[in-house]
Amino acid sequence: MISSDNTTETQGMGRSVVLPALLLFGAMFNLTLVVAGLKEFIIEDLGGTIADATLFFSVETLAYILFAPLWGLLSDRFGLRKPLVAIGFAGSALIYLIYGKLHSIPLLLAFRFVQGAFSVLGWSTVMAMMLDHPVYGRKGRFMGLMGASLIFGVAIGAPMGGYLTRWFGARAPLLAAAISFGLLGCLSLFLRESPTLTRQLRVREILAALRSKPRVFLPFSFHFVDRLAVGLFVVVFPLYIDSLGATDPAQRGRYLALFLLPFAFLQYFSGRLAERIGAGGPLVIGSLLYGLALCGLGFSDLSSLTVMMVALGVFAALMFPPAILLVSQWSDPKTRASAMGGFNLAGSMGFALGPILGGWAYTTRGFAFAFVLCGVFEIALAIVGAVMLIRWANQARATRSTSS
Repeated sequence: MISSDNTTETQGMGRSVVLPALLLFGAMFNLTLVVAGLKEFIIEDLGGTIADATLFFSVETLAYILFAPLWGLLSDRFGLRKPLVAIGFAGSALIYLIYGKLHSIPLLLAFRFVQGAFSVLGWSTVMAMMLDHPVYGRKGRFMGLMGASLIFGVAIGAPMGGYLTRWFGARAPLLAAAISFGLLGCLSLFLRESPTLTRQLRVREILAALRSKPRVFLPFSFHFVDRLAVGLFVVVFPLYIDSLGATDPAQRGRYLALFLLPFAFLQYFSGRLAERIGAGGPLVIGSLLYGLALCGLGFSDLSSLTVMMVALGVFAALMFPPAILLVSQWSDPKTRASAMGGFNLAGSMGFALGPILGGWAYTTRGFAFAFVLCGVFEIALAIVGAVMLIRWANQARATRSTSS
């Protein structure tokens, strides 16, 4: 017989863990639906240029950078999460509907900025909600579930958008995303607010709480460098693999799948590992190995690239759950949304700078230099992170021995 306490806990987990993970999957799925059909929508339908297509993503990233910390501060200020998630997803749905009616590139980019602000309000606040809830020693695996939801959404959304464009036209993914965001907005009304949220915090109190937890900037730094690598990879890898002779888009897609599949599937197990042995070790070791694999990537041929891509996926999976778990452990419970906003701000800045760094490195010294440069950043941060973690552990032991 199942006790009523266990039943209540299971129901609470569904609303505070499973539903947020589903919302994150849906948000990333919707945001990448337009990727594969961008050429047909912006260049062929609207008469834009490649630069316009690039701006379509850059403008959204700029909105993430500006609004992620602002929305986090607002959420902590009023002690609310669920209404902001609903507003974010509903606003995104409305703007995706508007996209389908536009015939002007400047108007499209203006609405894209607004949509980016609404979207990051939705998914960043959902991430904060997953950090809010006590899960009785199981938070690591749920951070892994968060990472897997994000990655699977990205991995499935882009090809699905390509099929929708092929079957129904360039604007079909926009309508699909609008409908899906509307459904996410409705589902978000069933989210469970954490009972630990503090109401009506002053901005001064939030900023003081953030300043009192400086260690949280270490996982911020790891997320910045990781996303920097992703941004560089987006620019350099397609050119690199084409130079190796992989000119077929399907072949390039298979190589990306070799990275994405272990990256997504191992997130949960990475989170469980962080629960068992602590988050610092997997984060540092994963970053070190990931950096070494990036350095080797630039010297690979097609035969060895298969192994390198799988290795990159495995090592990348070691990093995200421990980083987000450290944010949860090292941030003040009253200011989790602000901490999550800072985490996403760091990631967005890294992703925005990655293509610039990748383009410069490639044109300066070639493919190998671009990958090695990014790998060196990962390795250097892993070393710095290891030193900091050891120092903090020694300080904690010294404090315990003094108090005893």
